[in-house]
Amino acid sequence: MDIALHLGAHLTDEGRLLRCLIKNRDLLAGQGIEVPKQAKYRELLLQLAASEPGAALEDDTGQMVMDTILDLENPTRLVLSAPDLLAWQGGAVRTAYFYPAAAQRLQALRTCFSGHDVRLFLAIRNPASFLPALLGRLKRGQAEKILKSLKPEELRWSRLLHTLRDAWPEAQITVWSDEDTPFIWHKLLRDVGGYDPDTPLKHSFDWFDEVMVPGGAQKLETYLNAAPPVDDMHRQRVISAFLDKFCDESKMEVDVSITGWTEEKVDLLSALYEDDIMTLAGLDGVTVIEP
Repeated sequence: MDIALHLGAHLTDEGRLLRCLIKNRDLLAGQGIEVPKQAKYRELLLQLAASEPGAALEDDTGQMVMDTILDLENPTRLVLSAPDLLAWQGGAVRTAYFYPAAAQRLQALRTCFSGHDVRLFLAIRNPASFLPALLGRLKRGQAEKILKSLKPEELRWSRLLHTLRDAWPEAQITVWSDEDTPFIWHKLLRDVGGYDPDTPLKHSFDWFDEVMVPGGAQKLETYLNAAPPVDDMHRQRVISAFLDKFCDESKMEVDVSITGWTEEKVDLLSALYEDDIMTLAGLDGVTVIEP
């Protein structure tokens, strides 16, 4: 069975990808694709992620997990999403590392899912916006503690991808920049969901409500339904035009004041992020989705 395991990162997708697929779960079930609600597996997988490094699992653990999660008989694909598997939100960054406990937290999951074809999915985000947003979600004392030891100029998502590659070498990894999401959203749904490209997915434009003025997403959906794009590039051009006209900038603003960074510091981190993205395509076993 194919298993699509969406690992986040935190403060990127915010559950929207899984919600869209769940809203179409009956349709996807007809293609042998199981999309369970998180309540069926989140705590179970988190317990596995929290296992002591090197701890032996019971021989039937993998089957027990599948029996707990699966409703379909002999599904061909299972879609899971649990950003907290790599770390709880407060553990997403330490000094110069994203998700420093990722390798040990994947050990038991790798064992549990052995025998299945696993693909890991991960969205990354510009540290210049990711870090302020993350710190803003935490309690003040915790945020101050992280910020005090933080070395933002040394943070690299590519280092995390190397860690995932080494921790789960037989798993393929797909990664994308959160900033590109509006342009590749429908491809992300297809790649994670694994459904036939001609499947009439419902609620696939709900994501655009998060970045557009009221009514903008509906106008985009109406236009694309009336004039279906000939390919993904055509779709991206249409989406870009609608974002230019209907984007709500206030929904995308991030307050960086919690960090005390200057504009020059933000620009530097953004430039380093762009350089880091360029290295991802050369990583073995890693697929980068780009517009």
